[in-house]
Amino acid sequence: MVQDVPGSGLRQEFFDFLKSKRPDIISFPEYYFIGREYQTVPSSLVDHDKFIETMAKWSREFMCIVVGGTVVERDRKSLYNRCHVFKDCKSIGHYDKIHLFKNEGDGQVSPGHEYKVFQIGGFRMGLLICADVLHADSFANLKGLKPDIVFIPTTSPFRPDEPVTAKFKRDQEIFGRGAAICDSILCKTNACGAIMGHPLQGRSLIASPNKIEWRVEPENEDKRALVLATISGEKQNPSLDIEVYRS
Repeated sequence: MVQDVPGSGLRQEFFDFLKSKRPDIISFPEYYFIGREYQTVPSSLVDHDKFIETMAKWSREFMCIVVGGTVVERDRKSLYNRCHVFKDCKSIGHYDKIHLFKNEGDGQVSPGHEYKVFQIGGFRMGLLICADVLHADSFANLKGLKPDIVFIPTTSPFRPDEPVTAKFKRDQEIFGRGAAICDSILCKTNACGAIMGHPLQGRSLIASPNKIEWRVEPENEDKRALVLATISGEKQNPSLDIEVYRS
């Protein structure tokens, strides 16, 4: 799980760490490629092909599955906030965010219309994006598709005055409950820093159907991090080994 500032690319120290660890899956945050040079989210369309090529290349270089955060992509006449999954230098599928934030992309981004799960080897991977998790129907719809693990690229607004107890309560109400509804492991990968001038908080976490298994500590929500999570055992009660690398 790569928690970093949108537009920062894959830092050399993170690249070297990933090469040494040989992960099975790498996941990135929502709008991961959209840095300060873009005036609006839709304006990043000019570099769409470069983003896709970069993610495909990473899947080959690291010999793993890449959950590519999200990019703005045009499909027919509409724009979508789209998450691609890459393997062997090719997109094996994508999911379009269904529950958009109000006026997302200055009102130019359209909602998706189909929940998806991808069969990859011996497991089933689902996708949600950010505000999708605020709607219980997202998890209920995924349950029918029987995912083993769900990746959730996210950008969360910075809340400087929110107490830790409120953060943990919200984690349980949204992600603990969501994991129980869809009977799956949830991996939320957050961005940190800022996007379009709006400060973010890096609240990456992992939830099982029984509890929040791991989260970035509240005091580290503003820091970039590379989170290596090894998950084994049953999804209702997984064994989790976490290593956090900070540059």
